[in-house]
Amino acid sequence: MAARRAVAWLLAGLVLAGCAGTGEEGALASTQGDAARAGGGGFLSRPFRKPPLARADLVGGAVVVAGPEGYCVDPKTVKRQRDSGFAMLASCNILSGGRGGAYVEPVIVTIVVGAPGTGDALPAPEDLAGNADAALLRGDRSGDLVMAHLATGGEEVLSEGDPRYWRGVFALGDRLVSLALYAPRGADLAGASGGRMLTRVKGRIVALSPAPGDAPVEKQAQASSGGVFARLFNQKNLP
Repeated sequence: MAARRAVAWLLAGLVLAGCAGTGEEGALASTQGDAARAGGGGFLSRPFRKPPLARADLVGGAVVVAGPEGYCVDPKTVKRQRDSGFAMLASCNILSGGRGGAYVEPVIVTIVVGAPGTGDALPAPEDLAGNADAALLRGDRSGDLVMAHLATGGEEVLSEGDPRYWRGVFALGDRLVSLALYAPRGADLAGASGGRMLTRVKGRIVALSPAPGDAPVEKQAQASSGGVFARLFNQKNLP
């Protein structure tokens, strides 16, 4: 699909070429863009116009996006809509072209923040898999974070990416926050470690966002294919 263009892996690291969020459904469109124009490995050595961000405020500051130590927000991916938002996390070292940040395992984590009212009910892991049209390798629930380890689809987002990838959702106040994690082929983060990484990302977002205690803990419901969750993870828009 047109919205599922590969992101280049260069110099054994992950290069983020850019993405876009569209409307309240928070669509992701990964592109090769700058990486293709940069001509291979030279991309990491050229000056970056926008340094990576330690954090990014979305939806008027109601949700603050940040990663675990060593992971930053790619400023080129931050999209702020009136009622929704999008951002992408990756290695600070890679995003800065080697100018800052210690080495950490390369990975992409996308964050989609839904509109008010979308966080009333959480889907089950089976819903995450069904909406992605992928086999469910493992479903898990860590507190109020619902996660699904999926068998296929990651390779369509990342060139040289592992087919396995993770999705997760949690509620922050009355908003649904959706996560997706993509890692290089064979990486630990494409396996069981990916679930732990999503748990860490969720923890950082909740800790930094206002009124973290507002997130409902035990709400879970089956999400129909035509519901709010399906729109957030619309297959035409979000890998």
